[in-house]
Amino acid sequence: MTVFPVSKIVRSPGSGLLSFTTGSGKAKRFLGEWFDGSAMKDWQTQLPDRIKAQQGPFSIIGFPSDCGGGICRGTAHGPLHLRKKLYEDHPEWVTRDLGDIPCIPHLLHDVMLSDRQRELSGKALWNDSFEAGSPVSPLNLLEEFLVELYRTISDFRPLVLGGDHSTAGAIFEALHREGRLKNCAVLQFDAHTDLLESRFGVENCFATWTANAIKRMPDPKRFVQIGIRASGFPKQHWESKFGLRQHWAEDLLSLDPAKYAAELVADLKARGCDCLYISNDIDGTDKQYAPSTGTPEGGGMTPDWVAKVIEVCTSELKLIGADMVEVAPVIGSPADGELTVATATRILEAHQWH
Repeated sequence: MTVFPVSKIVRSPGSGLLSFTTGSGKAKRFLGEWFDGSAMKDWQTQLPDRIKAQQGPFSIIGFPSDCGGGICRGTAHGPLHLRKKLYEDHPEWVTRDLGDIPCIPHLLHDVMLSDRQRELSGKALWNDSFEAGSPVSPLNLLEEFLVELYRTISDFRPLVLGGDHSTAGAIFEALHREGRLKNCAVLQFDAHTDLLESRFGVENCFATWTANAIKRMPDPKRFVQIGIRASGFPKQHWESKFGLRQHWAEDLLSLDPAKYAAELVADLKARGCDCLYISNDIDGTDKQYAPSTGTPEGGGMTPDWVAKVIEVCTSELKLIGADMVEVAPVIGSPADGELTVATATRILEAHQWH
């Protein structure tokens, strides 16, 4: 299968949202302390050296797309705000940043485009490098970039900052194509199941990604959803239909997170798992800690509870990748946005990369 060199068109951190104004001025204000003007301007020229220098346990990729959401938009601004907070706390992580996927905000997946639209958007993105069949939509670009990196970087492990939860669907396609799911367990922290097989005819979006990902799992019981509490069907319906396992918030709130995590790890190891992927939807935590998201839900766990589970699980199982999605800092008040970003950062800091 052809792998397109998406690295040729990857943008500098904070510059991937291709709206009327690309946000480059805001990116410089937010990230100028860590990326000087020449780095931001000549990102594509410098990117090959950044890729070659990836010796750390994870690599950061921004995915500023919210076209796959369906409630409130705003998660396209998540990666920039998350980076600002992460780099204030961990400036050493800057060297692990590989930039932004360029996201035309009207597009989601290439399957939804006519040949004419794909050609027009392709020429706008790729310029003289455009070839028929090149990816142009955000999800396809992310998938191809991840595959490119898997084939370039030894032990590549992505940390993808989204973006709405359709982000994870593209990551799973890349994991599947590169054979990374054989002995892998998956933890999805989320208030919602994301198990629709289509939503208004759309097969790749925030509400369907899990239904698609399950099909890629050798054993669906290695896929565990944690924190579910907003569903039109009971737990038994979803577990019976898809074979995955759900741990609903109402059953978790009274449990000690360290003990729960230890039991979860033991179960996953018994099922043959030796590695782990974590998909973090910020609405998995209670809305009082994450108000700036498209569908905030009450009755959820605290950030410390989620962080402890992640810390224990990733101390015992090798973390091969993770995402943080549905952080929409432009929804609500500035204080709401700051609180939500702080919650997301607290959770990301709990991930143990070894």
